[in-house]
Amino acid sequence: MKIYAMILSVLGLLVGGCAAADQAQMGNAASDGGVVAAPGSDQRPVGYVGGKAIHRGDLWALLVEAKGGEVLSELILDRQIARALSDRGETIEPATVDQEKSLLLATLDADSDQAQRLLGELRQRRGLGEHRFRKLLKRNAGLRLLVQDEVEVSDAAVDQAYQLEHGPRYEARLIVTGSLVNATELVRRARAGESFIDLAIAHSSDASRAQGGLIGSVSLVDPTLPKAVRVALGALEPGQVSDPVALERGFAVLRLERKVEGTGVDPDQVKAKLTEKVRRRVEWVLMQRRARTMLSEADVVVLDPLLHTDWQRRRGKLLGGR
Repeated sequence: MKIYAMILSVLGLLVGGCAAADQAQMGNAASDGGVVAAPGSDQRPVGYVGGKAIHRGDLWALLVEAKGGEVLSELILDRQIARALSDRGETIEPATVDQEKSLLLATLDADSDQAQRLLGELRQRRGLGEHRFRKLLKRNAGLRLLVQDEVEVSDAAVDQAYQLEHGPRYEARLIVTGSLVNATELVRRARAGESFIDLAIAHSSDASRAQGGLIGSVSLVDPTLPKAVRVALGALEPGQVSDPVALERGFAVLRLERKVEGTGVDPDQVKAKLTEKVRRRVEWVLMQRRARTMLSEADVVVLDPLLHTDWQRRRGKLLGGR
């Protein structure tokens, strides 16, 4: 499910704010000239083991190593969004935050029960308890509000969405190899009658090798597929094997299993629904881009060396995708 992967990526960037107040104050103290306590110096107890106290300071280094850079990036983004909205004289209403959960579920493009399950998996994978999840929803609402004037939905994008959902599909198998020589030899062997499935399992470097190269049912307008692959598939008849197809890294060999006709649904009947889906996807892209820009422009000073190291690592990872 490609949209699932996209939302997972977005959640990785946009996950909600800090649950620990002491960590949240780190960026503020640095900016305001405040004093940040050294790791291990906070002696307030958070629990006891065998009657012996565990202090907040005992947890600091461990918490920073586990989630420090991620949590700090969340807090920074929260404040950048709040500042941008304040400059525009806008606020986020509680009802708008509540609506964000429905939008997340809708974007997962599944029935109600499955969408709830997928969102639960995402939350568990990202460590999003109730507090951080609420922060995430508020952040999404803020970013969505900030990018509204940039959202454009073209007729071409809606037409493409129609073809993706209701147009013809191609069921195919794929072998990816590192050299043209290997790809040419695999084409020869496949056309000579050797099992394409066995060749894929033995020689393909693609993840689909475990399924005998099966990449499932795809559309020729799917932008996530390399254009060269789409062109090659469109030229094949069921049972045919393609010539080697040049990829960014390596070469592909394709076998078309079968063509599946489109649904025949009248485009006008689904235009409104598709337009809304396209709009939401455009919003997600713009929201992610705006979040990265805000993080890159934030004036951040981190005094704690452990947190500074993890923040720099996290910041580099986030901004590397720009």
